Amino acid sequence: MMYLLLILAIVFYLYQNGELQKLFSNMQTNKNNTSNNIKATIDYRYASGQISAEEYNKLKALL
Repeated sequence: MMYLLLILAIVFYLYQNGELQKLFSNMQTNKNNTSNNIKATIDYRYASGQISAEEYNKLKALL
């Protein structure tokens, strides 16, 4: 029970200081960067001829 109160106190403190929002926004930014890296890798592989146009279109449709 004491651990739960401690965790809640820490979360409340982070929320009041705005650090919790920064943490969540950083997590969302990392997610977007990952998908951008995947798209860039697919584009590079297509441009270098490592995958066909059909495979490229299928992968783009999945993303």
